[in-house]
Amino acid sequence: MENEFFPQLTPDSTLLSPDEQTQGEILDKEKFHDVYKLVEEDGLPYFARLNGRGEVELYLVFETVDAFSEQTRDAVSVEFKTYQNKLLAVIWTLTDPLQPLGFPLSFDIRSADERFVALTILQQPFTALHYLAYEDGQMTHIYSEAIHFSEDERIRANGMIRSLYDGTPESMPEEAEVREEDTQTISALSLPASVLEETGMAFVLEYNRMMATHGEEEAQHLLMSTVKQAVWVMRRHSRSEVRDSSFTVWAAEQAERLSLIVTPSLSHLFEVVHMSEDEANPFSRFLMTLPEFVQTEDAAPLQLGAFPLLRYENGQLYHLELDEVVQQHLAKLFTQAFPGILNPYM
Repeated sequence: MENEFFPQLTPDSTLLSPDEQTQGEILDKEKFHDVYKLVEEDGLPYFARLNGRGEVELYLVFETVDAFSEQTRDAVSVEFKTYQNKLLAVIWTLTDPLQPLGFPLSFDIRSADERFVALTILQQPFTALHYLAYEDGQMTHIYSEAIHFSEDERIRANGMIRSLYDGTPESMPEEAEVREEDTQTISALSLPASVLEETGMAFVLEYNRMMATHGEEEAQHLLMSTVKQAVWVMRRHSRSEVRDSSFTVWAAEQAERLSLIVTPSLSHLFEVVHMSEDEANPFSRFLMTLPEFVQTEDAAPLQLGAFPLLRYENGQLYHLELDEVVQQHLAKLFTQAFPGILNPYM
């Protein structure tokens, strides 16, 4: 039974790790092919990796060496939390109470591979943290350091993993769970027409299948928690332009499917730094992993008869209040934008 809880993975002995000899140097693309793949193809700005010796290493990838200097002014620490039935290992690089900066690694404890990585981090004597800069197709090894955990931290985090594995979240300490920052509720009418007329990216889901599996109430909760997890990552992203962005999340039901639409699409935030925008964009990263995910497509929320649910502006998340007056306003905007077409809001 314990072997099921702590599964064993066989490391790839050919995988190399950055060390003192590579510090300040560009990593060879052939020798560090898997690291390049994780950054270039998977678009991951931070990740955990099992090296050739069976050790778990942590990586933070910055756009430039200067960005590394700006975003790691304090002693780095790792804090374990839980969020929506997953374990988060938050790598804090700025501990300013007004502007903290953390990189949250998410582990699905139900997955044997991810559970192995999380448990190994706690079991090994120290965990190596490698800082890299990715510019013009080349990876520079900036610096590495060792992260140590106290015995109390190990016991606490192990207990959190066990609780998630056993499905007994009530046994975890209250402060272990990530709490949402205060979220204000405002009327959707407070959004200007220019915002409501934006186009963006729709994530299409088989909603009927989701409701059949989870029930309507739980399906709604799952979708909203997934969206909020993406917002949580956006709020703590390593790049200020991501943290300071503004966007709206909409929902539109179409027959047996539901579209969650993010306007604008946010592609301008991720297309330059990472080769794979789908992996870099937190909404893509979380929504596309849902079993009911079908596809993404360009979309105009008004054209789909969608309703705005959430608004994010400069780090603040707002719940949008909907009523008949909002529906009438959206109907008017639709008529102006798409004259002569059947109005979905009527």
